[in-house]
Amino acid sequence: MDPGGFHPAWRPEEPWPAPFAAPLSVDSSFEADAFLARLAGVLDASVEVLEFLPSSDERSPWSVVVRSPDRDAPVVVSLERTKRMDEVPPALAGPVARSRFTLIVESLLDPADPRGDWAKLVRIATAHDDSIAVLDASTGRWFDRMEIDADILDTELGPPEDVLWRVQAVSTSEELGSGTVWLFTRGLLRCGLPELELLEVPGGEAVGASRLLDAVAALLLEDGPPAPEIPYAVGPGIDVALIPWQEAIETLDADSLGDDADRSALSQETPNPLRARRAAVCDIEPRGSFKRVWTWPVEAMAYFARADASIYRSEAATRRSSVIAQRGWSRAVEARDSRASDELVLLAGIPLGGEGEGRVEHAWIQVDAVTDAGGTGRMLRDSRDGRPAGATIEFRVADIDGWRLVRGDAAIGPEDRIDPMDFASGRESGGRS
Repeated sequence: MDPGGFHPAWRPEEPWPAPFAAPLSVDSSFEADAFLARLAGVLDASVEVLEFLPSSDERSPWSVVVRSPDRDAPVVVSLERTKRMDEVPPALAGPVARSRFTLIVESLLDPADPRGDWAKLVRIATAHDDSIAVLDASTGRWFDRMEIDADILDTELGPPEDVLWRVQAVSTSEELGSGTVWLFTRGLLRCGLPELELLEVPGGEAVGASRLLDAVAALLLEDGPPAPEIPYAVGPGIDVALIPWQEAIETLDADSLGDDADRSALSQETPNPLRARRAAVCDIEPRGSFKRVWTWPVEAMAYFARADASIYRSEAATRRSSVIAQRGWSRAVEARDSRASDELVLLAGIPLGGEGEGRVEHAWIQVDAVTDAGGTGRMLRDSRDGRPAGATIEFRVADIDGWRLVRGDAAIGPEDRIDPMDFASGRESGGRS
């Protein structure tokens, strides 16, 4: 994906870096050469040293610019005294607070493959054996070593796309369900994309709005952004339009958040990402007879608020979810067969076929029978190609791109860290409902 080919409204003004911080559980400083030797072992390749940077003070023992053979952009790696960190997850708060030194890793992401390149930088940041976790400074998200080793750095899967961004919400009211909410992404600028936002969203619609931003962000990573005002399909019959933020806030209500003053007040960074290339996700047609007013997409948000919403997904997301679902399928079937059919229901997610523009409709079916190669089930909803809810569908295990085990109001899927047999017996500690 070449940002230089985007519409001028979305072309980045400058590359945005991707910084990471990895607190270490070490008692004393160590030399750069010792870390570089470890890094070469982790990468199983030589690491080219481009420059040793001068140390500013004793709080920064060393800083070095290197290049790994699998990346074009150089990487700055620094060892610093651990500073106070905010929003640390409770499970990591103790070890991070006790950390004395932190590795800082910073580089530019490859816009052609930001997801894969992000994982390469995380691998560099965790090359030290005593790294506790990684903070993605662009999004504020933490990743512990278990998640990194078991999922993020899985060479077959790669990380999920949503590690590249985070949706943040700012409300006009202390009660999220009242007032209006301004939602925006953090992290897409470093991928060469405009950040996304939704303005003046009713507080009660925040969940659907967040899901919508996640879906649009994932698709833009694969497609690149459409020109402003051009309808962009995010689900079957569900279109939105992207509008430059400066135009979208022209008619912003005085009591709503998101105007230029709010953007200056909420971010102290230079340059300010809240005033950079950003796209407001809006309805495909503006309202108003005399002055065009771009508003949040009512139909799309209502659609994404539904638990069974059929949405478009990128090829990378489909491929990753398929691998995960197929890995856990036999265990899900075993759990289903261990309980009565009215106690535990197994759903399978399968692709139905193309819908034009390279999109594929994904449908959920309730599984009735299972064979070694696949099985049969009934569609839960009407499909876009005319097949009604309740129609019998044959499927192959090789085509499954998701599954859900449903017990009453509770449900789990392949990405939940819950054993299906424990869920079937009611012994799970969590799960999504």
